[in-house]
Amino acid sequence: MKKICCLLALVLLLTGCAGVPTFEGVQDVYAPEAAPEPKKIGLTLPEDAASQVLAGSSGVLYFCDGYEITAETFASGDLNATIQSISGYDREELTLLETASDSIKRYECVWTSVSGEGERVSRAVILDDGYYHYCVCVFADAEDSGALQGSWQALLGSIVLR
Repeated sequence: MKKICCLLALVLLLTGCAGVPTFEGVQDVYAPEAAPEPKKIGLTLPEDAASQVLAGSSGVLYFCDGYEITAETFASGDLNATIQSISGYDREELTLLETASDSIKRYECVWTSVSGEGERVSRAVILDDGYYHYCVCVFADAEDSGALQGSWQALLGSIVLR
């Protein structure tokens, strides 16, 4: 009986010796912020600007006397993809002028292209608030673009985000 009690006590002691694995829990304290709703692009349109010709979920198109204006919004993150989408060129192929005010970066570029109607000159301003790229582009025939530079400067200088 003494042997059985000792054996039973030994079995009870050994069952308590089994190691219980402990797991470390990790809490995500840096959850990503949800992207806010995109802002609206505000422009002071030239007097010869027609009303919106085409409006979509991410942009608008205006026809003016001899040129077009587009205002579009893209998801932020890949500036090269945005530039390629609006111009057809990679970022490395264009010269970008970069400025910043407050928390918004501003990029400007100019490019030329050839269409069935001849050579076209285009100019774009991209505003990056960290969540979205807000793009305003103007397009005109190359022969008319020189006379339009004053209007384009006023238009592109009037861009605000609301």
